[in-house]
Amino acid sequence: MPRPRLTKKMTTREVARELGMTTETLLKWIKCEVLSPPTCIDKNGTRYFDQEWLKKAKAIVKSKRADE
Repeated sequence: MPRPRLTKKMTTREVARELGMTTETLLKWIKCEVLSPPTCIDKNGTRYFDQEWLKKAKAIVKSKRADE
């Protein structure tokens, strides 16, 4: 059963799903600086992304896929 959402921020898995890629690919793109770092990282190391980050990332992914 999914945990109740306490914030409007999304986790790595949720963002990867929105972008149509695996979490591994998402993290690789962040590490290679194709995408910006997460909006915030909590003390447990969980990455969170806000809607503005997702909007910018979708534009980047769309342009990268158009180049292929």
